[in-house]
Amino acid sequence: MEQGSQLRRDSSRSHPSKFGWRISATLFCLALAILVVTLLATRLHAIDLSSLLLGIAMATFCVVLFFFSRFLLIAREQHWQAASALDTTETSLLESEERFRQMADNIQEIFWMIDADTRKTLYVNPAYETITGRSREALQENPLSYEEIIHPDDRVQVLLKLDEATRTGDFDERFRIVLPSGDSRWVGVRGFPVRDGKGRIRRLVGTALDITTQKHAEEEVTRNLSLAESAWAEADAMRKATLALTQDLRMDNVLDTLLQSLLELVPYESAQILLLESDFRLFVAREAPRPDAAKQAVKYPLTLDAADFPVLQRVLATQSGLVVADTKQEQEWRALRGSGQLRSWLCVPLVTSRQTLGLLSLGHGGFKVQVQHFRIRR
Repeated sequence: MEQGSQLRRDSSRSHPSKFGWRISATLFCLALAILVVTLLATRLHAIDLSSLLLGIAMATFCVVLFFFSRFLLIAREQHWQAASALDTTETSLLESEERFRQMADNIQEIFWMIDADTRKTLYVNPAYETITGRSREALQENPLSYEEIIHPDDRVQVLLKLDEATRTGDFDERFRIVLPSGDSRWVGVRGFPVRDGKGRIRRLVGTALDITTQKHAEEEVTRNLSLAESAWAEADAMRKATLALTQDLRMDNVLDTLLQSLLELVPYESAQILLLESDFRLFVAREAPRPDAAKQAVKYPLTLDAADFPVLQRVLATQSGLVVADTKQEQEWRALRGSGQLRSWLCVPLVTSRQTLGLLSLGHGGFKVQVQHFRIRR
């Protein structure tokens, strides 16, 4: 290609117009001169018939040469113009390709191009190696190896979307890739269609950007928003509880308000406030109504001996809360009387001045007891 361009550039330096026009003019003038001399000699009777015919033939030959030279001149000029236009187009293409490579080699995003029919890679820029940790040579040897770097949990969904994009032309996905070290990164990939003259999608081109930092920032914002919402819910529940307590300081009302406020923070099906009569003797001071209360025949006041319930003993001994995510997996678990069949359970000691006054027991029939930033202030 470069040699062809050099030949065209060399030919463009010797434009054929001037030299060709000189030859054509010379032939035309020679033909006229021969014809004039022949005619004059004929009128003066200086030549015979054969000489006359020879002069006319020579003049005719010069005229033919004139038109032939004109044809060659026009053909060469057209060739020169075509070569010049081709050279200009090729130069523009080379300049465009050079600008493209300069841009592609220096951007931080992966620039990629794949065949729409086979999904094989046609081109990736050096950023592919930086982001994925894999060489472009390996991708050239196996043009479909980019599928293997997609995280196994995201691979099926991403490949389905890519297959759909070969028909619709739209691809905009965020997913994880796996590095050779085993670490993962988040990438944001966008693709656009390249169509032929009939409107059919022949290629997909696009970019891939490392968005790991952005993804972690979004997760941190989401986590902080969740914490803020939990804190707001806790503060609002405490505010309502404080307002209710100031209206009525009777013990029954205080305990009912406490249970109602807790329901807004921790979802429970069963709740009991157990107060200490002695070191290990507890009685149920208040209990939240349960849906199956009508089926239970519980006699009050209900008393419990913590010695019969190892989990209660543990809370009293350590003065710290205890969460049992699955009571069936807890070897020391024994169902508390009056609390129903619980699958998850939370117990918090009620402590003041380092002295335990009682226990708060919350339970749920499923795996739903979750505590986030829940504290019993001492």
